[in-house]
Amino acid sequence: MIIRLNRGIGICMLASILLQTVEAHAATYYVAETGTNSNPGTEDKPFRTVAHAVNTMAAGDTTYVRGGTYIESAEVRFKRSGTSSAPIRLLNYPGETPIIRFTDRTNGTHRISLWNSGGYNKAVGWIVIEGFTITNSAVGIRLYSANDVIIRGNTIYDNQYQGILGYGTRILIDRNIINHNGSFAACAAGTVSCNKEHGIYMNGTAITITNNVIYDNLSYGIQMNGSGSSVYDSSIHAGPEFAVSHNWIIANNTLAYNKYRSGIVVWGSTCNNARIENNIFYENSRNVRGSANGIDYVGAGSATGIQVRNNHFYASGLGGTAASTGTQPSDLVFTENIVNISSPAFVNAPAELPASPNFSLTPRSPAIDKGLPPSDETPGKTLRTAFDDALLRTRRTDFAGTSRPQGRAYDIGAYEYRADGDAQSPAPVQSVEIR
Repeated sequence: MIIRLNRGIGICMLASILLQTVEAHAATYYVAETGTNSNPGTEDKPFRTVAHAVNTMAAGDTTYVRGGTYIESAEVRFKRSGTSSAPIRLLNYPGETPIIRFTDRTNGTHRISLWNSGGYNKAVGWIVIEGFTITNSAVGIRLYSANDVIIRGNTIYDNQYQGILGYGTRILIDRNIINHNGSFAACAAGTVSCNKEHGIYMNGTAITITNNVIYDNLSYGIQMNGSGSSVYDSSIHAGPEFAVSHNWIIANNTLAYNKYRSGIVVWGSTCNNARIENNIFYENSRNVRGSANGIDYVGAGSATGIQVRNNHFYASGLGGTAASTGTQPSDLVFTENIVNISSPAFVNAPAELPASPNFSLTPRSPAIDKGLPPSDETPGKTLRTAFDDALLRTRRTDFAGTSRPQGRAYDIGAYEYRADGDAQSPAPVQSVEIR
């Protein structure tokens, strides 16, 4: 008994020492157009490339990237993990918007990737990517066996294949613009399929996609992959939870003008226990008249636990019009949705995609006060990490940073309508107990 007690004390002391070491050695780096990679990465002597900074960082480190355009000629790869108390963070310098532009969008390695140095089947996680414009890559952000990742506040546009692609667990994708991703020219020329390149294409467990504006991508806005291609393989996946698509939340997104397919596809039999709520589906399947504007169900007849609630579906008839197509799961819950009754009344989003769309709600929008409040964001977990905290708070803040709700109830879509002099006081935010 004494030996076991001493061993326990020794382990606790070692953990404490290691934690203190990580905290003591956590570094802050800077990247600027005026820098060079031979610099130490301090604010007055910054690095020059984002790839070099990412390759330098370890658990607990943060890199701030100054405004400007960073031409990256190789993969920006996160090879190592942070920890729950010491994540690795790649952030924009406060108040500035850096652009990461790759030199060759047809080169499959020109991308931001989360890929453990030990291989695809080794987990890599506790990583935050926030505040960037990411363009001209093969894939904007590519994830392999990623865990506890936050992708927030980025603009991911005009990339060759997908905006975000990969597999993971406990992934938060929040407040991003994801648009015009895919091989549009090759599709028009008939040299590639027009239905395989999407805004987000993922599989995994506990994927949360909230408050994003996802529009004008070549195919689906979001592909939830629970198909045969996501079967667990120990040489590819760090665990079975990285293969299936379970326990997703897709909420308060605006999905619009996606060209050859609908806003979302639920694909395959392992798409279980997903909540799709408070989203606006608008003018999708633009080039496939008569198909779905909202949700396609492909091979998902045996999926279970799919809830589609309090969404707003609207299409003028220029493309897809149906709220959904395909074989629906037998236990599908489809309630309190607004289907082709009235337009969501955006500030600037007519039937045809304008040069500069604005998906904010106007005072006459039927999406105002028609949403569900958040609940059970992290079922079965104890609120104890930065990731959990971000997940808990995300649905209480809209795309523009406005707190929800502003009126009597939550609004549908990425934006919460806000107007001075609203006669209705906002309902108090109810605390959510995480068990």
